[in-house]
Amino acid sequence: MSSTQESGQTAPDPPPPVPPSTSPPGDIPVAAPEPTARTPPSLPTVITIVAWVLTGGLALLALGRLLHLDDAIDWPYTVVNALTPLLYLPAYLGAAVAFARRRNLLLILSVALIAVHAFWTVPELLPGHPEHAAPGSAQLRIMSANLRYDNVHADRLGAQIRSANPDVLVLVELTPLTLSKVTSTGALRPYGYQVVRPTQGAFGAAVYSRFPLRDAAAPIIGGAMSLRAIVQVDENRRFVMYAVHTISPTSGEYTSRWRSQLSDLRREARAATLPVVMAGDFNATRDHRPFRRLVDAGVRDAHDVVGGGWAPTWSATAVVVPPVLRIDHVLASPAFAVTGFSVGREYGSDHLPVLADLAMR
Repeated sequence: MSSTQESGQTAPDPPPPVPPSTSPPGDIPVAAPEPTARTPPSLPTVITIVAWVLTGGLALLALGRLLHLDDAIDWPYTVVNALTPLLYLPAYLGAAVAFARRRNLLLILSVALIAVHAFWTVPELLPGHPEHAAPGSAQLRIMSANLRYDNVHADRLGAQIRSANPDVLVLVELTPLTLSKVTSTGALRPYGYQVVRPTQGAFGAAVYSRFPLRDAAAPIIGGAMSLRAIVQVDENRRFVMYAVHTISPTSGEYTSRWRSQLSDLRREARAATLPVVMAGDFNATRDHRPFRRLVDAGVRDAHDVVGGGWAPTWSATAVVVPPVLRIDHVLASPAFAVTGFSVGREYGSDHLPVLADLAMR
Protein backbone atom coordinates (compact mmCIF):
# COMPACT_ATOMS: atom_id res chain seq x y z
CA MET A 1 0.00 0.00 0.00
CA SER A 2 1.28 3.38 -0.93
CA SER A 3 1.85 6.15 1.52
CA THR A 4 -1.05 8.08 0.03
CA GLN A 5 -3.41 5.25 0.51
CA GLU A 6 -2.06 4.81 4.02
CA SER A 7 -2.90 8.43 4.84
CA GLY A 8 -6.44 8.07 3.46
CA GLN A 9 -5.98 10.78 0.72
CA THR A 10 -6.97 10.35 -2.90
CA ALA A 11 -4.26 10.76 -5.49
CA PRO A 12 -4.75 13.83 -7.82
CA ASP A 13 -5.82 13.25 -11.39
CA PRO A 14 -2.96 13.23 -13.81
CA PRO A 15 -2.73 16.35 -16.12
CA PRO A 16 -4.43 16.04 -19.52
CA PRO A 17 -2.14 14.97 -22.26
CA VAL A 18 -0.72 17.75 -24.39
CA PRO A 19 -1.89 17.35 -27.99
CA PRO A 20 0.92 16.87 -30.41
CA SER A 21 2.00 20.06 -32.16
CA THR A 22 0.72 20.48 -35.70
CA SER A 23 3.42 22.97 -36.52
CA PRO A 24 6.13 21.77 -38.75
CA PRO A 25 9.24 20.78 -36.86
CA GLY A 26 11.48 23.70 -36.17
CA ASP A 27 8.67 26.41 -36.15
CA ILE A 28 8.59 28.76 -33.18
CA PRO A 29 5.08 29.27 -31.68
CA VAL A 30 3.73 32.85 -32.15
CA ALA A 31 1.14 34.49 -29.89
CA ALA A 32 -2.15 35.74 -31.47
CA PRO A 33 -1.98 39.46 -32.40
CA GLU A 34 -3.65 41.84 -29.96
CA PRO A 35 -6.50 44.04 -31.36
CA THR A 36 -5.32 47.55 -32.20
CA ALA A 37 -7.31 50.72 -31.29
CA ARG A 38 -9.09 52.50 -34.18
CA THR A 39 -7.33 55.72 -35.14
CA PRO A 40 -9.77 58.70 -35.04
CA PRO A 41 -10.09 60.72 -38.25
CA SER A 42 -7.86 63.74 -38.50
CA LEU A 43 -9.19 67.25 -38.06
CA PRO A 44 -8.89 68.09 -41.80
CA THR A 45 -10.91 64.97 -42.62
CA VAL A 46 -13.64 65.96 -40.15
CA ILE A 47 -13.78 69.47 -41.61
CA THR A 48 -14.11 68.04 -45.11
CA ILE A 49 -16.95 65.75 -44.03
CA VAL A 50 -18.79 68.65 -42.38
CA ALA A 51 -18.29 70.77 -45.51
CA TRP A 52 -19.77 67.99 -47.63
CA VAL A 53 -22.80 67.60 -45.35
CA LEU A 54 -23.54 71.35 -45.23
CA THR A 55 -22.96 71.94 -48.93
CA GLY A 56 -24.99 68.89 -49.91
CA GLY A 57 -27.91 69.95 -47.73
CA LEU A 58 -27.88 73.49 -49.08
CA ALA A 59 -27.68 72.16 -52.63
CA LEU A 60 -30.88 70.15 -52.05
CA LEU A 61 -32.67 73.23 -50.69
CA ALA A 62 -31.53 75.36 -53.63
CA LEU A 63 -32.55 72.68 -56.12
CA GLY A 64 -35.98 72.51 -54.53
CA ARG A 65 -36.41 76.25 -54.93
CA LEU A 66 -35.21 76.20 -58.54
CA LEU A 67 -37.72 73.43 -59.29
CA HIS A 68 -40.52 75.40 -57.55
CA LEU A 69 -40.75 72.76 -54.85
CA ASP A 70 -41.46 75.65 -52.47
CA ASP A 71 -44.83 75.99 -54.21
CA ALA A 72 -45.65 72.34 -53.47
CA ILE A 73 -44.23 72.31 -49.93
CA ASP A 74 -45.43 75.54 -48.34
CA TRP A 75 -43.76 75.17 -44.97
CA PRO A 76 -40.96 75.19 -43.86
CA TYR A 77 -39.84 76.43 -47.29
CA THR A 78 -41.27 79.86 -46.46
CA VAL A 79 -38.80 80.14 -43.59
CA VAL A 80 -35.95 78.67 -45.65
CA ASN A 81 -36.50 81.16 -48.47
CA ALA A 82 -36.82 84.10 -46.09
CA LEU A 83 -33.35 83.32 -44.72
CA THR A 84 -31.74 83.13 -48.17
CA PRO A 85 -29.26 86.01 -47.60
CA LEU A 86 -27.74 84.20 -44.59
CA LEU A 87 -28.63 80.55 -45.10
CA TYR A 88 -26.25 79.89 -47.99
CA LEU A 89 -23.19 81.55 -46.48
CA PRO A 90 -21.68 78.16 -45.47
CA ALA A 91 -21.25 77.46 -49.20
CA TYR A 92 -18.43 80.03 -49.22
CA LEU A 93 -16.68 78.13 -46.42
CA GLY A 94 -17.27 74.91 -48.33
CA ALA A 95 -15.48 76.36 -51.34
CA ALA A 96 -12.52 77.37 -49.18
CA VAL A 97 -12.29 73.87 -47.66
CA ALA A 98 -12.59 72.24 -51.09
CA PHE A 99 -9.83 74.42 -52.50
CA ALA A 100 -7.51 73.79 -49.56
CA ARG A 101 -8.15 70.05 -49.54
CA ARG A 102 -8.18 69.66 -53.34
CA ARG A 103 -11.69 68.21 -53.44
CA ASN A 104 -12.76 69.10 -56.97
CA LEU A 105 -16.33 67.82 -56.79
CA LEU A 106 -16.98 69.69 -53.55
CA LEU A 107 -15.45 72.80 -55.09
CA ILE A 108 -17.71 72.61 -58.15
CA LEU A 109 -20.82 72.16 -55.99
CA SER A 110 -19.84 75.02 -53.67
CA VAL A 111 -19.12 77.42 -56.52
CA ALA A 112 -22.48 76.58 -58.12
CA LEU A 113 -24.22 77.35 -54.83
CA ILE A 114 -22.33 80.63 -54.51
CA ALA A 115 -23.42 81.64 -58.01
CA VAL A 116 -27.07 80.88 -57.22
CA HIS A 117 -26.84 82.71 -53.90
CA ALA A 118 -25.36 85.78 -55.58
CA PHE A 119 -28.09 85.72 -58.24
CA TRP A 120 -30.75 85.72 -55.53
CA THR A 121 -29.14 88.15 -53.10
CA VAL A 122 -27.03 90.73 -54.95
CA PRO A 123 -30.04 92.62 -56.44
CA GLU A 124 -31.12 93.36 -52.87
CA LEU A 125 -27.75 94.99 -52.18
CA LEU A 126 -27.14 96.93 -55.39
CA PRO A 127 -27.20 100.71 -54.98
CA GLY A 128 -29.39 102.80 -57.21
CA HIS A 129 -30.65 106.29 -57.76
CA PRO A 130 -33.98 107.93 -56.90
CA GLU A 131 -36.22 108.76 -59.81
CA HIS A 132 -36.88 112.37 -60.77
CA ALA A 133 -40.27 113.89 -60.22
CA ALA A 134 -41.78 115.12 -63.46
CA PRO A 135 -42.84 118.78 -63.60
CA GLY A 136 -46.30 119.19 -62.20
CA SER A 137 -46.18 115.95 -60.20
CA ALA A 138 -47.97 115.72 -56.88
CA GLN A 139 -45.29 114.80 -54.36
CA LEU A 140 -46.22 112.88 -51.26
CA ARG A 141 -44.57 110.83 -48.54
CA ILE A 142 -45.89 107.48 -47.34
CA MET A 143 -44.94 106.13 -43.92
CA SER A 144 -45.81 102.65 -42.68
CA ALA A 145 -45.25 101.13 -39.25
CA ASN A 146 -46.14 97.83 -37.62
CA LEU A 147 -46.73 98.89 -34.02
CA ARG A 148 -46.72 95.38 -32.50
CA TYR A 149 -50.04 94.83 -30.78
CA ASP A 150 -48.65 94.72 -27.23
CA ASN A 151 -46.03 97.46 -27.55
CA VAL A 152 -46.19 99.63 -24.44
CA HIS A 153 -43.55 101.92 -25.96
CA ALA A 154 -45.48 102.69 -29.15
CA ASP A 155 -45.56 106.36 -28.14
CA ARG A 156 -41.88 106.52 -29.15
CA LEU A 157 -43.06 106.42 -32.76
CA GLY A 158 -44.62 109.86 -32.31
CA ALA A 159 -41.28 111.67 -32.63
CA GLN A 160 -40.51 109.85 -35.88
CA ILE A 161 -43.93 110.71 -37.30
CA ARG A 162 -43.42 114.39 -36.55
CA SER A 163 -39.89 114.34 -37.95
CA ALA A 164 -40.80 112.48 -41.16
CA ASN A 165 -44.02 114.47 -41.61
CA PRO A 166 -45.68 111.92 -43.95
CA ASP A 167 -48.71 112.84 -46.02
CA VAL A 168 -50.20 109.37 -45.59
CA LEU A 169 -49.50 107.24 -42.52
CA VAL A 170 -50.29 103.52 -42.34
CA LEU A 171 -50.36 101.77 -38.98
CA VAL A 172 -50.85 98.01 -38.58
CA GLU A 173 -51.17 95.79 -35.50
CA LEU A 174 -53.30 98.62 -34.18
CA THR A 175 -54.89 97.77 -30.84
CA PRO A 176 -56.58 100.02 -28.31
CA LEU A 177 -53.28 100.00 -26.41
CA THR A 178 -51.00 100.98 -29.30
CA LEU A 179 -53.53 103.48 -30.64
CA SER A 180 -53.74 105.23 -27.26
CA LYS A 181 -49.96 105.33 -26.97
CA VAL A 182 -49.41 106.95 -30.36
CA THR A 183 -52.40 109.30 -29.96
CA SER A 184 -51.02 110.53 -26.63
CA THR A 185 -48.03 112.05 -28.42
CA GLY A 186 -50.16 114.40 -30.50
CA ALA A 187 -48.43 113.21 -33.68
CA LEU A 188 -51.77 112.21 -35.26
CA ARG A 189 -53.49 115.61 -34.85
CA PRO A 190 -52.39 117.07 -38.22
CA TYR A 191 -54.26 114.36 -40.13
CA GLY A 192 -57.75 115.58 -40.90
CA TYR A 193 -58.76 112.38 -42.65
CA GLN A 194 -58.50 108.94 -41.14
CA VAL A 195 -59.83 105.41 -41.26
CA VAL A 196 -59.16 103.69 -37.94
CA ARG A 197 -59.97 100.05 -37.19
CA PRO A 198 -58.27 98.90 -33.95
CA THR A 199 -58.76 95.31 -32.79
CA GLN A 200 -57.65 93.30 -29.79
CA GLY A 201 -55.54 91.01 -31.97
CA ALA A 202 -52.74 91.67 -34.41
CA PHE A 203 -54.80 92.73 -37.40
CA GLY A 204 -56.13 96.16 -36.55
CA ALA A 205 -55.08 98.92 -38.95
CA ALA A 206 -55.44 102.61 -39.70
CA VAL A 207 -54.79 105.07 -42.51
CA TYR A 208 -54.17 108.73 -41.62
CA SER A 209 -54.05 111.26 -44.45
CA ARG A 210 -53.69 114.94 -45.18
CA PHE A 211 -55.81 114.29 -48.26
CA PRO A 212 -59.49 113.31 -48.28
CA LEU A 213 -60.23 109.60 -47.99
CA ARG A 214 -63.12 108.03 -49.89
CA ASP A 215 -64.82 104.64 -50.07
CA ALA A 216 -63.02 103.10 -47.13
CA ALA A 217 -63.49 99.35 -46.71
CA ALA A 218 -62.21 96.65 -44.37
CA PRO A 219 -62.71 93.28 -46.10
CA ILE A 220 -61.66 89.99 -44.52
CA ILE A 221 -58.87 88.40 -46.59
CA GLY A 222 -57.39 85.06 -45.61
CA GLY A 223 -59.21 85.20 -42.29
CA ALA A 224 -57.84 88.61 -41.32
CA MET A 225 -59.01 92.18 -41.78
CA SER A 226 -57.58 94.27 -44.59
CA LEU A 227 -58.00 98.00 -44.99
CA ARG A 228 -58.17 100.19 -48.07
CA ALA A 229 -59.37 103.65 -49.06
CA ILE A 230 -59.18 106.01 -52.03
CA VAL A 231 -56.90 109.00 -51.43
CA GLN A 232 -58.03 112.15 -53.29
CA VAL A 233 -54.76 114.00 -53.88
CA ASP A 234 -56.32 116.80 -55.91
CA GLU A 235 -59.17 117.36 -58.31
CA ASN A 236 -57.61 115.21 -61.01
CA ARG A 237 -55.48 112.70 -59.11
CA ARG A 238 -56.42 109.91 -56.74
CA PHE A 239 -55.16 106.46 -55.85
CA VAL A 240 -56.12 103.43 -53.79
CA MET A 241 -54.23 103.09 -50.51
CA TYR A 242 -53.93 99.61 -48.96
CA ALA A 243 -52.86 99.06 -45.36
CA VAL A 244 -51.33 95.58 -45.59
CA HIS A 245 -50.69 93.06 -42.86
CA THR A 246 -50.49 89.44 -43.92
CA ILE A 247 -50.29 86.57 -41.49
CA SER A 248 -46.81 85.25 -40.72
CA PRO A 249 -46.19 81.99 -42.64
CA THR A 250 -44.85 80.03 -39.67
CA SER A 251 -46.96 76.88 -40.08
CA GLY A 252 -48.72 74.97 -42.83
CA GLU A 253 -52.11 76.52 -42.03
CA TYR A 254 -50.73 80.05 -41.71
CA THR A 255 -48.74 79.69 -44.93
CA SER A 256 -51.91 78.74 -46.81
CA ARG A 257 -53.67 81.86 -45.51
CA TRP A 258 -50.58 83.98 -46.26
CA ARG A 259 -50.60 82.78 -49.88
CA SER A 260 -54.31 83.57 -50.12
CA GLN A 261 -53.76 87.12 -48.85
CA LEU A 262 -50.92 87.82 -51.29
CA SER A 263 -52.92 86.29 -54.16
CA ASP A 264 -55.87 88.54 -53.34
CA LEU A 265 -53.59 91.58 -53.30
CA ARG A 266 -52.18 90.52 -56.66
CA ARG A 267 -55.69 90.29 -58.13
CA GLU A 268 -56.53 93.71 -56.68
CA ALA A 269 -53.42 95.21 -58.25
CA ARG A 270 -54.18 93.72 -61.65
CA ALA A 271 -57.82 94.73 -61.62
CA ALA A 272 -57.27 98.26 -60.30
CA THR A 273 -58.56 101.09 -62.46
CA LEU A 274 -56.74 103.67 -60.30
CA PRO A 275 -53.07 103.81 -59.31
CA VAL A 276 -52.31 101.69 -56.27
CA VAL A 277 -50.09 102.06 -53.21
CA MET A 278 -49.72 99.11 -50.84
CA ALA A 279 -47.85 99.67 -47.60
CA GLY A 280 -47.36 97.62 -44.48
CA ASP A 281 -46.09 94.31 -43.16
CA PHE A 282 -46.22 91.73 -45.96
CA ASN A 283 -44.36 89.07 -43.94
CA ALA A 284 -42.56 88.34 -47.19
CA THR A 285 -39.23 89.08 -48.81
CA ARG A 286 -38.18 89.15 -52.45
CA ASP A 287 -37.15 85.51 -51.96
CA HIS A 288 -40.80 84.47 -51.62
CA ARG A 289 -42.37 83.65 -54.97
CA PRO A 290 -45.92 84.79 -53.94
CA PHE A 291 -44.49 88.23 -53.16
CA ARG A 292 -42.60 88.38 -56.46
CA ARG A 293 -45.81 87.51 -58.26
CA LEU A 294 -47.52 90.42 -56.51
CA VAL A 295 -44.76 92.80 -57.60
CA ASP A 296 -45.06 91.48 -61.16
CA ALA A 297 -48.78 92.29 -61.14
CA GLY A 298 -48.19 95.97 -61.84
CA VAL A 299 -46.59 97.52 -58.76
CA ARG A 300 -42.98 98.34 -57.89
CA ASP A 301 -41.13 97.95 -54.62
CA ALA A 302 -39.98 101.46 -53.63
CA HIS A 303 -36.82 100.04 -52.05
CA ASP A 304 -35.82 98.26 -55.26
CA VAL A 305 -36.57 101.23 -57.49
CA VAL A 306 -34.16 103.52 -55.65
CA GLY A 307 -31.66 100.76 -54.80
CA GLY A 308 -32.11 100.99 -51.06
CA GLY A 309 -29.38 98.41 -50.37
CA TRP A 310 -29.28 96.32 -47.23
CA ALA A 311 -32.28 97.68 -45.31
CA PRO A 312 -33.85 94.95 -43.14
CA THR A 313 -36.90 95.84 -41.05
CA TRP A 314 -37.29 92.77 -38.79
CA SER A 315 -36.59 91.77 -36.07
CA ALA A 316 -35.74 95.08 -34.47
CA THR A 317 -35.94 93.71 -30.93
CA ALA A 318 -33.67 90.67 -31.38
CA VAL A 319 -31.01 90.58 -28.67
CA VAL A 320 -28.30 88.49 -30.34
CA VAL A 321 -28.49 89.59 -34.00
CA PRO A 322 -29.56 92.82 -35.72
CA PRO A 323 -32.56 92.90 -38.10
CA VAL A 324 -31.97 90.58 -41.05
CA LEU A 325 -35.25 90.43 -43.01
CA ARG A 326 -36.94 93.12 -45.11
CA ILE A 327 -40.61 92.20 -44.80
CA ASP A 328 -42.10 95.72 -44.60
CA HIS A 329 -42.62 97.32 -47.99
CA VAL A 330 -44.16 100.18 -49.92
CA LEU A 331 -45.38 99.07 -53.34
CA ALA A 332 -46.61 101.63 -55.86
CA SER A 333 -47.99 101.63 -59.40
CA PRO A 334 -45.82 102.97 -62.24
CA ALA A 335 -47.98 106.10 -62.12
CA PHE A 336 -45.69 107.13 -59.26
CA ALA A 337 -42.03 108.06 -59.56
CA VAL A 338 -40.14 106.86 -56.50
CA THR A 339 -37.95 109.72 -55.34
CA GLY A 340 -36.78 108.31 -52.01
CA PHE A 341 -36.86 105.42 -49.57
CA SER A 342 -35.61 104.98 -46.01
CA VAL A 343 -36.02 102.87 -42.89
CA GLY A 344 -36.78 104.44 -39.53
CA ARG A 345 -35.53 103.74 -36.02
CA GLU A 346 -36.52 101.23 -33.35
CA TYR A 347 -39.44 102.28 -31.13
CA GLY A 348 -40.35 99.18 -29.13
CA SER A 349 -41.86 97.19 -31.98
CA ASP A 350 -40.17 94.22 -33.60
CA HIS A 351 -40.53 96.07 -36.93
CA LEU A 352 -38.83 99.22 -38.12
CA PRO A 353 -40.95 101.83 -39.92
CA VAL A 354 -40.43 102.48 -43.62
CA LEU A 355 -40.83 105.69 -45.63
CA ALA A 356 -41.23 106.19 -49.37
CA ASP A 357 -41.29 109.48 -51.26
CA LEU A 358 -43.51 109.34 -54.32
CA ALA A 359 -44.37 111.74 -57.11
CA MET A 360 -47.72 111.12 -58.76
CA ARG A 361 -47.56 111.99 -62.42
